[in-house]
Amino acid sequence: FKECPFTKAAPNTYLRVVHMGNLRIMGCTNCCMRWFLTFNDVECKAPAAIDAVVYQNVDLNIHRPANVEGYCTGIGKGLVRVGLHVGQCHGFGIFNAYTGWNSVSRIIIEEIEPPVA
Repeated sequence: FKECPFTKAAPNTYLRVVHMGNLRIMGCTNCCMRWFLTFNDVECKAPAAIDAVVYQNVDLNIHRPANVEGYCTGIGKGLVRVGLHVGQCHGFGIFNAYTGWNSVSRIIIEEIEPPVA
């Protein structure tokens, strides 16, 4: 859906990523879609995937404001392509997903020091 390049300065830092926008699925009942962030086309493995799910059991036309946000480590330094993608939820089909209708969508990326143990 959307991609943002970021130059990571150090190999041992975390990336904190936030997508701000609205999400919607419509034209379906008992449907689910998943919005998720990737780093160079791969989902975050550590500490976990960064995602959001919208499920609805009736056909609605609601634009939900949402932040999809989290931290990711294990990404080397240099150019990182941070992307927002939309896909199916496990056990569901593909439905009509909308992102960012009539509003500004943003991806905010911060490089932060690892936590102190």
